[in-house]
Amino acid sequence: MPTLRSNSQGSAGPLPTAIARAAIAVCRDALHWRDDLRAIFLAAGVQRSHYDRYDLPELSKAKIARAILDDLGTLGSTGHSAQRKVVEELCQMNRPHADAPDQRAGTEALAELKREATAARMLVNPEHAATDARKAAEKRRVQAIAERRLILGELHTEFIALVHQANGQSVQGRGYDFEKILARLFKAHDLDYRPSYRTDREQIDGSFHFRGFTYLVEARWRAAQPDLGDLLDFKGKVDAKLDSTRGVFISMAGFDPDVLDYFVRNSRGSRNNIIMFTGQDISQLFEGNVGLVDALTKKVDAAEQEGVALCEL
Repeated sequence: MPTLRSNSQGSAGPLPTAIARAAIAVCRDALHWRDDLRAIFLAAGVQRSHYDRYDLPELSKAKIARAILDDLGTLGSTGHSAQRKVVEELCQMNRPHADAPDQRAGTEALAELKREATAARMLVNPEHAATDARKAAEKRRVQAIAERRLILGELHTEFIALVHQANGQSVQGRGYDFEKILARLFKAHDLDYRPSYRTDREQIDGSFHFRGFTYLVEARWRAAQPDLGDLLDFKGKVDAKLDSTRGVFISMAGFDPDVLDYFVRNSRGSRNNIIMFTGQDISQLFEGNVGLVDALTKKVDAAEQEGVALCEL
């Protein structure tokens, strides 16, 4: 199938509704990481501040794409050109992202977009387009790495400031600030993170998805280490959810080895589904010594393969 890109003959006026609809479907079904969507729109010339206006946890990839494409349609020739550049970037995909949950829907969405773009005469030489696609992909990769480094540097500065201010803050205020920078840390590593939320019965400090499981987060920045009751209370929250739910307990003060050993030994009769992060672990993440995905992988592997709740990074 030929690769597609906007050309001068197909660049007048706003993006046709059918192509816009097909592009949004590709963003929804063929992409997986939100950062891929971001990179595509930035590469198309969308200002970072404009994109960030819609990059909100409650908005899906499709809603973000629809909102920005609609905005671009009101910006005259510059916006119309950016719309077509977005279509160009999407049409350079040969298949859905490997982690896209519905590969069939992603494949159909890509085919439909290419059919609509072909009808709109946005076809270019496949060899040239392939070269451009490789260059664009490399540009996005380098840009994503640079942006992640910048964000991690900012988060490290904020984390150090929070450490130094710890004695002057209330436990509640410090915990709230800690939850906020944790959410940004996850986002910087392409992990969708739901910030702190409350249900009718309980408070959850955050949640995220990793390797097919939902992880509830308990984030504590207190002088005292969690006692057995704290661990059991959190495990109760996790166990009350579906079997695909696990937990991450973060204690900046660390864990009492005896308490942790007792907790693990007495959890054998139920699901052993909690992994632990200490303050030292968290410091390494914010310092950039260990990537978040690598850290989670190591701890989850240790828990799955060896039954270890607290694995040192």
